[in-house]
Formats: sequence, structure tokens, C-alpha cells
Amino acid sequence: MVNQLIVACIPAFNEEQNLASVVTKVSKFADKIIVCDDGSTDMTREIAVKLGCDLVVHSSRLGKGVALKDLFEKALDLEGDIIVTIDGDGQNNPDDIPALINPIFQGEVDIVVGSRFLDKSNDIPFHRVIGNNVFTSFTRLLSSENFKNLSDSQSGFRAYSRKVLEFVKIQTKGMGVDSEIIISASDSSFKVTEIPISVTYNGNDGSTFNPVHHSLNVFYSLIKIAAEQKPLLYFGLSGLILIVGGLLMGLRVLTIFFESGGIATGSAIISVGLIVIGVLAANTAIVLQVISNMKNRQ
Repeated sequence: MVNQLIVACIPAFNEEQNLASVVTKVSKFADKIIVCDDGSTDMTREIAVKLGCDLVVHSSRLGKGVALKDLFEKALDLEGDIIVTIDGDGQNNPDDIPALINPIFQGEVDIVVGSRFLDKSNDIPFHRVIGNNVFTSFTRLLSSENFKNLSDSQSGFRAYSRKVLEFVKIQTKGMGVDSEIIISASDSSFKVTEIPISVTYNGNDGSTFNPVHHSLNVFYSLIKIAAEQKPLLYFGLSGLILIVGGLLMGLRVLTIFFESGGIATGSAIISVGLIVIGVLAANTAIVLQVISNMKNRQ
């Protein structure tokens, strides 16, 4: 098989304590390493330069989504064939990279996700388990059938073929980007698989993100993705629920009228309102879906 250029992409924010170790270990498996310094205020940038990494610099913190977008553009410029993403916080084990890239190297799939939940020996904080279950379920709901078996949509330790990065157009700025990539890629004919990976969390969970802020960021991103990319599901389902609720309330109004001859004015107004809003939501879903389909064809 023809040699393929392996490019590792590392988004980093204030990772002076971990970056050198991560880069040193990753360098055993990657031909090129790109670090995105996302507005760090410590020595992250200087360490990356000293270790000979290609560098993408943000003067202020723009978010993981922007960091990955810029890293992917740089990786494509460097003519990377297989692109690995790994965070700079040292939670992931770079020794898992050969297993991560092998299915792509063999031509079996286009995306490999390193799942923390397939390795039962991992000691994962409870809030991460709950959060991942919620966000992975939502990501599956928004994804096509061939992507619905993923167990870890929030894992940032992944490998992509070049053609995936040429196809995916990142819009999300924050932490919801990992779900966005999965949802976007699932609309094509790309194949995905997961492999078990080891993960290590230190005493403070090893993250530069507050878990509450992180969760809200991902949730907002998923809602926005649903509204923009899956309007039939987002607005259409909401509209259907409102219409059904309005009809059920209308049925109650009619029941009261036939039984007592009285009119439940408040319930009648609510019933009509729910139906009207539901119809508007359904129409909005159809219009936005048409617009979305037109954009996808461009």
C-alpha cells in the first residue's frame, strides 16, 4: 500500500503542563504535528515551537470548533492523508494511535472514533458518563442510520480520512463541534467505526472547561445544529406535538360542550393557539428543509 501521510492535530489552551509529553508521544506515530494555540496565556505556544510543531495561533480564545476548523485547513494544506485529533490535556494515550488509524489505512472506514466507554477498565467521572449518554443519544437522533451505533460522540480522539475533512464544513465554534462533525459526515456515504481507548483523568478532571459550561455549550450547539441541518426533525416534530396537544385540548372543549352545553373559553383559546403555532412550525420546517437541501447541493 502507498505510504500515507499521518498528520496529528492538537487543539490546546493553557496546556504548558501537558503539551510537551503529548507531542513527544504523538511524534512516534505522526509524520507531522499541528498545534492550535487557542489564545493561551501561558507557555503553550513556545513549547509547541520548541518541539518543532506546525503552529496555528489565535490571539484570543475562539473555541474548540474554530481551533479544529483551522487545524483541518492546515492539515489539508500539508497534504495529510489520515488526520488524527487528540486533545493537549494528556487524558488520551497516544499509544492508541496505531489502532485508531489502522481501519482507515486498510481502507475499511473513513472515520474512527476512540470510545472511552468500550474499555470497561476506564474510571470515568460520573458527570461525564451522564453528559455523554445524553449528548450521544441526541447526536444519534440527528445522524443517519450508519452512524447510530456510536457510544462516544464527545470523544475528541479520532482519525479521519482526507476526504472527510474535504467534505465537512465546520460551523460550530465551541465544544459541540465533535457532534457536528459526526452529524454532517453521516449525511454522506462515509463509514465509521469505534475502537476502545484508554483515558486518564487527574484530580481536577484534567479539563480547562467548567463541566457545567461545557455541557451548556454542547447542548446549545446541538439545538442549533438540529434547527439548521435537521429542520424537519426540530421544527416539524415540535409542530406535530403542538398540533396534537391542541387537538386533544379541543376534544376536551367539545366534550364539555356536549355534556353540559357550556364553553370552556380558556381551553378553546389555548387549543386554537397550539394548533396555529404548530402549523406555523411545520410550515417553517418545510421551508427551512428546502433551503437546507439547496445549500447541500451547492
